[in-house]
Amino acid sequence: MAQLTPRPAYNQLLIERVVGYLQTQDPRLFPFTARFDDEQRRAFMRDLREGLANLTDSGSARKTSATGYIMDDFRLKEIVEEWAAAGGGWPRGSNPHDPDTALLPVPDGDEGTEVVVAPPGNEQG
Repeated sequence: MAQLTPRPAYNQLLIERVVGYLQTQDPRLFPFTARFDDEQRRAFMRDLREGLANLTDSGSARKTSATGYIMDDFRLKEIVEEWAAAGGGWPRGSNPHDPDTALLPVPDGDEGTEVVVAPPGNEQG
């Protein structure tokens, strides 16, 4: 039996807010960003871009997005919720100045510098 009124595949209003914020950096779209410094703003925007990419990749990874299968906005919602819960601060484990961070090292801008992370259990010692 065909589903006549399927639930939305993703939250269109959230997507519009995210795109609007990326274009304008207007804190009215995400009030918790009002106290962000430049570094937090860049990190939040990078996370939003990652979440949007994940949204489009979720369908294309299964080769289904062009045929109308559900795309998953779970990661984008999770990103916004993590930053909102931090209340204008850094989400837990994401402050690059904290010695105990969940972030991977970022190259210092040198062209050709590549960060290689060994899978768990394959550490060399």
